[in-house]
Amino acid sequence: MADAERIYSDDEFALILRKTAELASRVEPSGSSSGGLTLSEMKAAAAQAGLDPALVERAVRMLSVKATESPFERLIGGALRPDNDTRFPVALDERTAAQLLSAVRISASQAGGQDVGHSGSMGMTWHDGGELEAMSVTARPAEDRTSVSVSVDRRGTFAVVAVSSGLAMMVALLAGIGLSEVNPALGIGASIVGASGVLAMARGYWASSTRKVQERISGVMDVIGQTLTQPKT
Repeated sequence: MADAERIYSDDEFALILRKTAELASRVEPSGSSSGGLTLSEMKAAAAQAGLDPALVERAVRMLSVKATESPFERLIGGALRPDNDTRFPVALDERTAAQLLSAVRISASQAGGQDVGHSGSMGMTWHDGGELEAMSVTARPAEDRTSVSVSVDRRGTFAVVAVSSGLAMMVALLAGIGLSEVNPALGIGASIVGASGVLAMARGYWASSTRKVQERISGVMDVIGQTLTQPKT
């Protein structure tokens, strides 16, 4: 469950309302406050806007991929291991853990992947066995709640991008050295421009792919939330 005491910024509130509206459109805009808004206040505002307050919590979970990054991760344009940790106000038993594992396999598995998962009275674990990018999902009972974590290890992808970028920069530098024999200033300029362009392209790709990974994490967490909170039959 989303933290009811957390203060959300105006920008976060606007994004949550937008996601809530998107969720509402699948099933069937906004005030501001200089001091921010709590989850309860956002749910009340959504209700006044004619939106289902329950969808606000779902939207918050979709927003909750951790934005905390190291200086290096900010430099390259995204985290090496983005993750989302959420608690749901639902007790996790063996039957629910099995349902959760099935839902995760359906929503998170990718074509050609070899996923591994286990569920039982102690909770549920799953990972997709990806070589370059590996998603992991864990769910653990915590008193009368369920603690869920979804993460993706992207270090393999980063290694490939770094090696490819290094080779491209080497080609740019060699081209610059060749030009410097004719015109030293032109050669230096070409080397700098070429290397800078390669770095900019690599960072742009990493930032864009990171956003897609965050969307995937959010989607899996949303499926988990729906599975845990659906009425028991």
